[in-house]
Amino acid sequence: MNAPVVVVAQDAQQGDWLCRRLVSGGFEARPADDAAAALRLLGEHGSGLCLSHASHATILLQESRLAAPMTPVVVVDEQARVETAVAMMRGGAVDYLDLNAADERLLGAVRQHYRAGGQQDVIKASPQSQQLFDLAGRVAQTDVSVLITGESGTGKEVVARYIHNASPRSAGPFVAINCAAIPENMLEAILFGHVKGAFTGAHQSQPGKFELASGGTLLLDEIGEMPLSLQAKLLRVLQEREVERVGARAPVAIDVRVLATTNVDIRQAVAEGRFREDLYYRLSVFPLQLAPLRERPQDVAALVEHFLRKHGGSFGRAPRIAPQTLLALTRERWPGNVRELENAVQRALVLGAGDELSATEFGLGGAPSAVTRIASGAQGNPAQSCGSALSERRQDAESEVILRALAANSGHRRRTAEQLGVSERTLRYKLQRLRDQGVEV
Repeated sequence: MNAPVVVVAQDAQQGDWLCRRLVSGGFEARPADDAAAALRLLGEHGSGLCLSHASHATILLQESRLAAPMTPVVVVDEQARVETAVAMMRGGAVDYLDLNAADERLLGAVRQHYRAGGQQDVIKASPQSQQLFDLAGRVAQTDVSVLITGESGTGKEVVARYIHNASPRSAGPFVAINCAAIPENMLEAILFGHVKGAFTGAHQSQPGKFELASGGTLLLDEIGEMPLSLQAKLLRVLQEREVERVGARAPVAIDVRVLATTNVDIRQAVAEGRFREDLYYRLSVFPLQLAPLRERPQDVAALVEHFLRKHGGSFGRAPRIAPQTLLALTRERWPGNVRELENAVQRALVLGAGDELSATEFGLGGAPSAVTRIASGAQGNPAQSCGSALSERRQDAESEVILRALAANSGHRRRTAEQLGVSERTLRYKLQRLRDQGVEV
């Protein structure tokens, strides 16, 4: 862990006691005399988390929104009371604990909310997201495999990284591999490694992703696209906790926590014989299902504010968003989910010139954005603009057809390609183009 925990206690003795408890759990702890001192530390050096006594928490929560908006605050109190807990959580605290709670409870809560390097940003304004991240925080304390499912763009990798950062393995590596982006004949060697001379071009031995993730977490992204021929070998690795490099004679022991994500209906894939049932049960010891953004509109406002802070700095300003525009954004369907929303915020920042973003910059409610006006021929050469508009509409229509076909086939690329009448290679190219445009597929 490379970011300290700032501790604001009632007095120096209590602060030393809390710091010792944190250090025993593997954290770096930095004491602060009061809320003002804590805010200076947060502003100057950053922090993975702030642990504050309730007596300092009110002002700390108010001011940290400006000084360190992404730093989680955990509040402790000698006599944990329901009314105080409610007030603190409403004020922005991520947790409220009894000061004398067992070390396991205290350290577990800190691990759950700690942001390694101050970079673990999660939004959980809706009840669905709050419940999801609560479950993710609980399972993070174990070593069981987790299968994270949901539509493209819902934030499955964010949840996976949250589990890793909240786990006892957070000091270890987090290694991710996209099972759909790598050709089948290369995936085995990349996953399990290979020895020198195992195949043409293997000039030296290389460890696989499992070995590289030893001591940490391995994320198998788009696991539903893994070829059947590799699923049996993956199952054996998960069962035996050892991996055999391609061309090797002896296995290598591994210590890896495995997470998997997919937008494919794995149960349907099992029923159709495209995914091994035993592997499914091995991976989904603890399943987590992410709701699409349209089903958790409370998250939209929080995400918009987060993306404005995240990207506003590169534009040298921090614009506000009109309340009616924010309301309109929560009513959108967002088929591309969180990724699409982030792209919309970035476009609005590019197009907006004032201190407030309106529906015009987002192209909502029939209000054409500057991009739409240019494409429709309102500016520039009319013939060129019409040609651009036609090309853009064709691309949009093609993208919609591809996404609909992919959804209808539960994300299965081979069946999608057959339905569209194109080769799998062509489909991969078009999907990569959508990814380049910010659409998670």
